Amino acid sequence: MRDLEQYLTKRLKEPLPGFEAQSKMGPYRTDGSFTHRVEPPKGCRTNAVMVLLYPYEGTHHLVLTIRSSKMPSHAGEISCPGGGINQGETPVEAALRETREEVGVPESDIRIAGRLSRLYIPVTNNIIYPHVGFISEKPELRPDPREVSGILTPKLPDIITDKHRRQELWQLGENELYVPFWSLYDIPLWGATAMILSEFAEIVKQKPE
Repeated sequence: MRDLEQYLTKRLKEPLPGFEAQSKMGPYRTDGSFTHRVEPPKGCRTNAVMVLLYPYEGTHHLVLTIRSSKMPSHAGEISCPGGGINQGETPVEAALRETREEVGVPESDIRIAGRLSRLYIPVTNNIIYPHVGFISEKPELRPDPREVSGILTPKLPDIITDKHRRQELWQLGENELYVPFWSLYDIPLWGATAMILSEFAEIVKQKPE
């Protein structure tokens, strides 16, 4: 199953699909404009996340978290392991550290295949730098209860296909938005995490048979 890792290690060095792929799972207004199509201002916050994969029972699985209800933003939502980039850290160092802190996977166990396109989140004034990492076997996951209320491990094929993709009109604050999401769990997988995984899925689907 190392062929996917080998493919992504090479492919992520090439030009990426970017916002065109991200926007397929991005919230948009009733006039068709996307909420995330905004140029980030100077001095905004920076985060790094990990799209973490491992082989199990003949397929790859992802490691996703359910954010604690105590978190100051996006509480209770599904996300990739990750968090703020500390001063002096590179984005990949932050993604590795946060993955260890949130789900208990040591940095030394993760092989970095590369980085996806950055994504700006206007509501939190935050740029996210997503990375793709592999581990060799199903890990013993240990959620940090301060930040993580649960861990989800969906199969990669369930993200790649359209079987579980849905879209609804939601009232978010003062805005009515069309929101695409994956309906794999009782909690919808939407927002920034869905947009990051949308680009990832697009790249995986380009893999030659």
